[in-house]
Amino acid sequence: MLAWFLPFYIMTKNPIRKTEIKTKQKSKWSKLNHWLHLWLGLSSGIIVFIVSLTGVLFIFCDDIIDGLAYDSLYVSEVKEQRLSPEEILAAFKKQLPDRKASYFITYRDPERTIKLASSTKERDLQFSWIDPYTGKILTSGKAYDFFYVIAHIHSGHIPFGDVGNLIVEISVWIFLIELITGLILWWPKKWNKSTKKQSFSIKTNASFKRLNYDLHNVPGFYNLLPALFITITGLIIVNKTLNKTTHKIFDGMPRAYAEIRDLKPEYDSTKTFAPISPIVQKLFSTDKTVEQVKLSVAAKDSITSLFAVAAEDIGLKGIQNGKTFSINRYTGQEIEIPVKVMNGLNIDDTTMNLHIGFWAGWIGKILTLAVGLVCMFLPVTGFLIWYGRRNKKKKPQTI
Repeated sequence: MLAWFLPFYIMTKNPIRKTEIKTKQKSKWSKLNHWLHLWLGLSSGIIVFIVSLTGVLFIFCDDIIDGLAYDSLYVSEVKEQRLSPEEILAAFKKQLPDRKASYFITYRDPERTIKLASSTKERDLQFSWIDPYTGKILTSGKAYDFFYVIAHIHSGHIPFGDVGNLIVEISVWIFLIELITGLILWWPKKWNKSTKKQSFSIKTNASFKRLNYDLHNVPGFYNLLPALFITITGLIIVNKTLNKTTHKIFDGMPRAYAEIRDLKPEYDSTKTFAPISPIVQKLFSTDKTVEQVKLSVAAKDSITSLFAVAAEDIGLKGIQNGKTFSINRYTGQEIEIPVKVMNGLNIDDTTMNLHIGFWAGWIGKILTLAVGLVCMFLPVTGFLIWYGRRNKKKKPQTI
């Protein structure tokens, strides 16, 4: 029996043989990593491209929406007396009777108009900018509906519903693996002057194939950490298990916005609702940094609480330096939100701000735009590398 094991024993004790075994193992892992990077990339490339493209389009949604209504963001004349929110809502309903108001944003700046969101039975979301002194609608725009569609394509809900959500989530998980396998492929076998130059710089005066290869490798490396950041925050938003884990770590309540809806007094037809103006003024007084207040519009009397946000900046999805409130419609007072629910709100808001670049104003948006553009073109340049190698012309054999 010893004779059977002796050759194996000698091989393992031989340092040269050990090196050969390690080299073969490394080669196997390298081939597996390359195979995973290639085929996972090809299988999810189109979805990653669409998700990145829609994400890039959504980054500046608030700036585009306000930019299209630039002439209506400010009033031509500031008067002594503003209309109450109830009067504004009544004036809006009179001018656009087929539309239902969902919320409005009012500003500390007396020259700013009121921004009111509304919809129809067919959805048709739009914003209207209203003069707070006359109640006149200065303009209405449907960019809100456009970005609603963009956001739902980004999540996969349009056009495939829950199945689309799952497809996008799987593709994002694959993209996370792609980033890791891509780093392994990028990592030079030897660190010297030549490999450093090749790994960290793009050779612009090279052939198309070499230029495309560099455009895949070099920006992909520089983009790695921020891309991981955006990918992980996106997964926290869509993946229930990851979302619950994040809330558990930071002592938050998952689905906190749904929990807030349950924090409301019982409906009482004998009671009257408190006026909205004092509620708005109180929200502005919560902090000197508050420049905008967002307040929901109750669709019916049976809704006994209002959802409110007081912040420095309020976007379609992001909230900068702000706080969320639940307001008792009968008393006009703030409804106390449990600490765990408030933590959940802060976790969700922070995750969303980090994901869409809302965390640092224009700087955050521009950085997120750059990251999104690189992520969008990685599947394209990767496909061109694969296609070029697959269709490589064979050199004619010489006799």
